[in-house]
Amino acid sequence: MSERDYLPLTSTLVKTLTDKLYEKRKTAALEIEKMVRELMVIQNYEQIERICRILSEHFVLSQNGNFRRGGLIGIAALAIATGKEAQRFRQYLVPPVLQCFLDNDPKVRYYACESLYNIAKVLRTVTLAYFNEIFDCLSKLVADMEPTVKSGAELLDRLLKDIVTETCTQFELVAFIPLLRDRIYVRNAFTRQFLISWISLLTSVPELDMIQYLPEILDGLFHILGDPNPEIRKACEILFSEFLLILKASTIQPSMFEDMTRILIQNCQSAAVAPKDALIQYTSLHWLREFLNMNYHEVLLPHSAGLLAAVLSCTAKEINHILRQLIKSESSKNEQGEYCLNLPEPTISKMVEVLKTQIQLGASQSRIIALQWIHHLFECLHDKMNPHIDILFPVLFRVLSDSTDEAVLLVLQIFAIISISNAPVVVTTLDTITSSAPELLPNTNSIQKYNDYFTKFIIVLMDLFRTDRALLETRGSFIIRQLCMLLCAEDIYRTLSETLSNEPDVQFASTMVKILSSILLTSTELHELRVKLKNLQTNDSATLFVCLYKTWCHNPVATVALCLLSQNYDHACTLVQLFSNMEVTVDFLIEIDKLVQLIESPIFTYLRLALLDVENHQTLIRALCGLLMLLPQTDAFHTLRRRLECVPTFIDRLTTSQRKMNSLPLNSMIDSLPSSESTTLNALALTKTNSSSRNQINFQELNDYYVSVQSKHVESKRQRYLYRTES
Repeated sequence: MSERDYLPLTSTLVKTLTDKLYEKRKTAALEIEKMVRELMVIQNYEQIERICRILSEHFVLSQNGNFRRGGLIGIAALAIATGKEAQRFRQYLVPPVLQCFLDNDPKVRYYACESLYNIAKVLRTVTLAYFNEIFDCLSKLVADMEPTVKSGAELLDRLLKDIVTETCTQFELVAFIPLLRDRIYVRNAFTRQFLISWISLLTSVPELDMIQYLPEILDGLFHILGDPNPEIRKACEILFSEFLLILKASTIQPSMFEDMTRILIQNCQSAAVAPKDALIQYTSLHWLREFLNMNYHEVLLPHSAGLLAAVLSCTAKEINHILRQLIKSESSKNEQGEYCLNLPEPTISKMVEVLKTQIQLGASQSRIIALQWIHHLFECLHDKMNPHIDILFPVLFRVLSDSTDEAVLLVLQIFAIISISNAPVVVTTLDTITSSAPELLPNTNSIQKYNDYFTKFIIVLMDLFRTDRALLETRGSFIIRQLCMLLCAEDIYRTLSETLSNEPDVQFASTMVKILSSILLTSTELHELRVKLKNLQTNDSATLFVCLYKTWCHNPVATVALCLLSQNYDHACTLVQLFSNMEVTVDFLIEIDKLVQLIESPIFTYLRLALLDVENHQTLIRALCGLLMLLPQTDAFHTLRRRLECVPTFIDRLTTSQRKMNSLPLNSMIDSLPSSESTTLNALALTKTNSSSRNQINFQELNDYYVSVQSKHVESKRQRYLYRTES
């Protein structure tokens, strides 16, 4: 360019302004300042504008580094000289300087910061028109590798904050938020500190109402909260606390809470995967808890599935409790006809899916919380949960094999609720009752009504026990006892008996009967059922006895125990005599040994007292003697022998005629007895007929059924033996 093109700047001034030495450039800048002041006095704005154009276009935007440095210091001097009128020339002052912020030369970047600092001091409010551009450049310069540049950027940053604070009413926050939302995901530590300082400043200015834009930057703040630098985390944590305090004290639109809830849930779940992000998880949960306490239930309930996922991922007990109470409260309002916030079906479906996943893949504690939630949902929202039973059914059944009793018990409690929920109702049928005794059909009013899932549950439970014998041995008794506590013990036993009556695997049926018999004879939970079977005072109790008997036939010793429990001593004696036709194995003797121990227990006190009435309980004594003869001379043998020795005049009354009767069938015993003894037994028979219900039981038919079942067991053993031989 010729000298004329630089006018009114002289060639000497241009040369000095582009000198390598800073002192000479500063001298030239002072001359420019003096020249512009003189032009301001005469208000020659046209000439000033020409100088601005020359400095910006030919110096600041030059390819020569010295020209850029000189232009930056010169344009700053011009801005200082114009004072309040500097806004007339702002298009020549700010944009060219901004282009030098990212210059390759660190000295140019520093001078750009220094120049814009001086320009901003003059322009003040006018600078806000370029705020986004300045902010974007500063966010990069604060991370500059050159210390002088970083220092200059920090100086300019402080001035810019002062300007924003002083002229906050003119600051366009809505235009700034998109830039902030974009820059907040930068990973550089210095940039993050810069962003936190600005967000904190804008939040502290009430006129700006920064809180309404919180949903747009909340996710980015969580990213900063996970920074490895402890100072950055602490500053961000303080910022979160400030925002939460403002939220509590402000009236916020529900839509804001919905957006923030979604972000909180997302970050809580993401943090659960990475243990190092514990602070993110804690902060998310803390905010969610506060949201739940702020009564924005209509906003939070639709996000129940996400809240559940967040709670289950870290077992947040307090939030878990609040959310459960919220759902329970809304359920109570619904039942009372009050206005309530009904959970939509898609939300419940998502909750079920979250719980299902947690049960399948979660840790032990999370799995238990998930099961507690399913139980809670069936209690509070049983009508809405019914469509999801089929989805949960197989998942819950697998939990029965869980190592913790608490998880198993929760599953059983859930199945108990499902069984009596408002699903299609069926009455348990008694397929095992003999067609020859229709009068023994129970009164349907006395049977507990259940839905289809009750029977399905029992059937699937038997399938599970059949395939998983280890579960049957370790948990079978526990599961059945808990079911008897949760539901009607009689209905449980009746249904189990009906299910096992047609069991093709007779060995499994025998094992099940042994377990069921042991529970029946020992568990406190089944006291009422034992009383009902002991007395057999009603047709219903007689029907129950027949139902159980036909299944108990799979285990001879259990069948005898059932007869002893129900005081059917005559039939018990008959069964003991049939033991002579059986193969006596070690397992069989062990079961008799256990029966003897049970006879000595408090449950059979009435049986031992019945031994005092020798005349009316001859068959009981004979049954016990039969068991004694089967036992080897073990502790159980001596225990039973000593018990029988205590029977009054038992040895004296065992006459020769009575010994002969031992080989006779029971139905011919009375005819062959002496008249006095026949009279005694006839009186006993007459007494027994007073119980019409007991008298209606066809023991001959039961005896035939017992023999047929035992024949199946003999055939099953033969088949197993043949298989082993062939193998």
